[in-house]
Amino acid sequence: MNSIRRWHSLLPHGARKSHAKMSVARIAALVAALAVGAAAWFALGDGVSAFSDAQAGAQAAAQAQQGSEPEANLPYLFAVYIITWAAFFAYVFYVSRRQREMQAEIDALKRALEERDKPSA
Repeated sequence: MNSIRRWHSLLPHGARKSHAKMSVARIAALVAALAVGAAAWFALGDGVSAFSDAQAGAQAAAQAQQGSEPEANLPYLFAVYIITWAAFFAYVFYVSRRQREMQAEIDALKRALEERDKPSA
């Protein structure tokens, strides 16, 4: 723990604020994923009615189990497909952004160590 504090004290002040920015990025990615999921759900048209009318939802589930209309489940399949890919790309974006932040932090630490180890003239 002390080594973390020691390295943290070597960072310039701007690099210390990156931790707060990271949590904002997480929240933004979560909100974006939820928005894409909600848009896909409501674009299918059954989003509100399936929750508001429990009896209709039970009938649809019974029909799906009987296998009378397999094409009726395609909108849900596409919704899950869209949500899964959106979540994947949000995760890739988050990881690449975090990697760039960590690389910048490593570079800042290297510069700080070089300045500290340089003999004063």
